[in-house]
Amino acid sequence: MDQNLQLYLIVLFVAVVVISQTILISATGTRANRNRLIKKQLEAIAESGKPQQQSLLRKSYLDKLGPTERWLENNAFGEYLGEKLQLAGLEWKAYKVAIWLTIAIFFSMFSILFLTQSIKMAIATPAIILIGFTFFLHHKSETRLNLFEEQFVEALDVMKRALLVGYPFTEVMRTVSEEMPPPISVEFGKTFVELNYGVDIKVALANLAQRNPSVSVLAFNSAVVIQKETGGNLAETLDKISNVIRSRFRLMRKVRTLSAEGRMSAWVLMMVPFVLFLMLYISNPEYLAPLLDSERGNTVLTVTAILMTLGLFWIRKLLRIEV
Repeated sequence: MDQNLQLYLIVLFVAVVVISQTILISATGTRANRNRLIKKQLEAIAESGKPQQQSLLRKSYLDKLGPTERWLENNAFGEYLGEKLQLAGLEWKAYKVAIWLTIAIFFSMFSILFLTQSIKMAIATPAIILIGFTFFLHHKSETRLNLFEEQFVEALDVMKRALLVGYPFTEVMRTVSEEMPPPISVEFGKTFVELNYGVDIKVALANLAQRNPSVSVLAFNSAVVIQKETGGNLAETLDKISNVIRSRFRLMRKVRTLSAEGRMSAWVLMMVPFVLFLMLYISNPEYLAPLLDSERGNTVLTVTAILMTLGLFWIRKLLRIEV
């Protein structure tokens, strides 16, 4: 019974922390569909750019590493993990993260196996660590991107003033990188470096949006590309984009306020079964023994977990409002 209870508590922990955060975290809509749309449009924007230019910063980063580090980093997994770390704003090397994760998994598995003598818990440990690390990256990425979007409105005002003074576009990017705080200063600084290296402006802006998948950045990219091809007053266009983004933020805050009751109801409905289970186990452990020890009880728990997961998806669908 003890091992079953421990395993069940682990499942409850994963269900509460991971599923709730990944499914209910967005009251104004998930970024998945939006990111797919951005990716398609970025490919169209950078269509005329040279493919080798798109990885210029990546090549510069790899050139600074030693032979062994470059061999560990220069592969599909290293590039994928490096992109996720970059989205999260973490200046960690991908191969070091992979090594530390591997060490943590093996150490945790042997520790849990030694302390509990439970093979099931030891086998479940890698999944829990990887899910937790994924959630950590997701949380850091969301926090960084939200801060970037808040700063982006101010950056548009800085760019508009610089353009009105008469600065060229490259100097405008440098001005933002010097006057604004991170993370937007870092991202515009990378774009400024790419432009100085001779990267096509479409590719440089596409790389900016790839590092910061946002509708606001995509609108900025489209305005700059169209202005470069057809002409026009870019400062006026940026002023209009800034006003639209501010209006969008006001609408997002209003939607979040109106959906607060639904999100709170979702948390209550999700936590009630877990709290009730713990209260019953503390007050009368023998009462739950048939549920944990019998085959029928395990079947009930499995069906309950499936139904609760379906309910979370349904609540997420009700709360998802695209802005």
